[in-house]
Amino acid sequence: MTTPHAVPITVPSTKKVLMLQQNGGANAYLQHNLIGSGFQGPDIMLRIKMCLKSGIESEIDWALVTLSQISCTSPSLVNLEKSRIIGDELINFFKKPFQILVEAKAMNITPDIMSRSLDSLLTLRNLAQDLVNQQWLSQSKTLKRYLIDAVKFYIYWFYSAKDKPQSLRAYHDQFREGLNYVIDVLDPLSCYYVDNTKNDPLFNQLLVLLNSTDDKYLLIGIIKSLTHLLFLKKGDSESEKEKDGEKEENEVITTKCIDALEDAHLSKILNYLLVSDNELVFVSLSFIKEYLLSEAIHPLSNHSMSESQSLRLGKLLQLHGSKAGAQILMKALPSLIISGLPLISPADVSSMPAPTLSKRSQYVSVPSVLPDLSKQLYDIIVRFPEPLRATTWLRCCYEPFSGPQTTEAHPESSDTIPGEVTQISLWKAYEKQFEEVWQSSKNQPNSEFPPLLPAVDFIKNVSSAFPNSEAMVVNIPSENPDQPSKKKFIIKGIQPRQFVVNIDVGNYEALKRNPSPSSDANSESNPGVSDLPVGHVDIDKFHHSIDYVNDIILSSSLKKDSKSVSAINLISHDILSYIIQVLFKRPDSKYLQDIFRVYNYWLPEVLYANPSLLDAGFIELDWLAFLL
Repeated sequence: MTTPHAVPITVPSTKKVLMLQQNGGANAYLQHNLIGSGFQGPDIMLRIKMCLKSGIESEIDWALVTLSQISCTSPSLVNLEKSRIIGDELINFFKKPFQILVEAKAMNITPDIMSRSLDSLLTLRNLAQDLVNQQWLSQSKTLKRYLIDAVKFYIYWFYSAKDKPQSLRAYHDQFREGLNYVIDVLDPLSCYYVDNTKNDPLFNQLLVLLNSTDDKYLLIGIIKSLTHLLFLKKGDSESEKEKDGEKEENEVITTKCIDALEDAHLSKILNYLLVSDNELVFVSLSFIKEYLLSEAIHPLSNHSMSESQSLRLGKLLQLHGSKAGAQILMKALPSLIISGLPLISPADVSSMPAPTLSKRSQYVSVPSVLPDLSKQLYDIIVRFPEPLRATTWLRCCYEPFSGPQTTEAHPESSDTIPGEVTQISLWKAYEKQFEEVWQSSKNQPNSEFPPLLPAVDFIKNVSSAFPNSEAMVVNIPSENPDQPSKKKFIIKGIQPRQFVVNIDVGNYEALKRNPSPSSDANSESNPGVSDLPVGHVDIDKFHHSIDYVNDIILSSSLKKDSKSVSAINLISHDILSYIIQVLFKRPDSKYLQDIFRVYNYWLPEVLYANPSLLDAGFIELDWLAFLL
């Protein structure tokens, strides 16, 4: 009998050996020594290059689809500076349909041509987000030329009333997708297209597209590209300037693309400041700032940069026309400066706390029905953890009692005894108030609201909520002398309120020190409450209200480098500060000051509630002079 042998756990190499052994060892030598055995083949990028060179349509389609996938998932694998053939082929396949359209041979465009063009454009769009590839693509004049041709065609196709070739209608959706990709490509590449002339075809085509579309995604890309195209190259060397007869460093060519902007273009961008969309507002503000601070010389200026900037500011504000631009900026910029900042609402800060009159009588009728929390106050308290929720509810709905203790109800009141509540009524009122919590948690725990405090712990917590209160057991004599006296479990020192108060007032009244009635009555320095004159103000409460308002105001602390501050706040401040500095100090600026005053009447109240806006420099102090 043969003794069995243990076979170890197999791994791929072991499996291969066992398979050969089971085959009697046939071809074992050949399997191990075949030419190319163990070689994985060319890497993915080499294969893509070979496919693009092959001219075989199926291989080209595979290469373009694979490139689009790689550019999306692993764009760092594609370096156009080291693999120029990939960049050249992508541009060639992208431009193919537009070459055919320029030659007026729309019938020759096939689905394969459109598909390859769109795949190539998508890959270029993804690769253009990488800095190294941006620099390579920006140097391609062919790419820029056909990007311009693409924009022209898309304007004609989507925004022109002219007849379109029937053969191209099947590609409408692909044209829509291609337009988005072209704008995405132009966004980073336009940073490298500097010193553009007034007749620059790309700039002017983007202006046409700006006036034609209302698509948010396109508008953001268009305005960003226009902003980039306003960039100027640094000044030439002194030797070149001397050759051109230029003497001042800030003198540049006057035929810049910034002068191609018309009132309609500026008005449309200004109007986006009134739209509640942060992305659109941000790109519009960036464009306006670049437009106002551009160092390009205006054709009507005497080679003066400051005069050129002043002329463009007047054009932007439309000072010699409808002045609509001035109204939009004076209305929008102050609001944008403080938008999104954690500010205190002026409604939460009263200008003068209302005085509270002192009590002139120790007796206050006790309501028989406990007041209910308002919905706003309930929504806050119900989410508190225990015992904070129980403590806060007690202080809002009950008040401490400091008058003379009595065991009888007042003749003009209900049966409720002042300064005393039964423990069972207190618990039932609390349970009824928060019925939503314990009803919803019967079957399973409620993740939204913490569970209620148990009855025993709730009663013990009353003395924490009101330090001057205490739980007591009172013996009530029975009407029948043969029967034993009854026990009554009460809380002494609190009573229901007439009206619910807010959390701050409840905390103050519960924790303030109350002198005992006996000491007050017998003290010569502290006259009885009945001796107070009519209209006497409770000074302690008044000072507490003043301190509360001051604490609210001082709690807001803003700095320009805090996380809550956005680029919108900072750019809006820069633009408004520039406008006020240049125009508001002129003798003829009264109209602008009036507009600023009309639209920003709310600003003093916001500054009163948030003085840190002045301290941090969001609002300049001299701006307030124009509100008077």
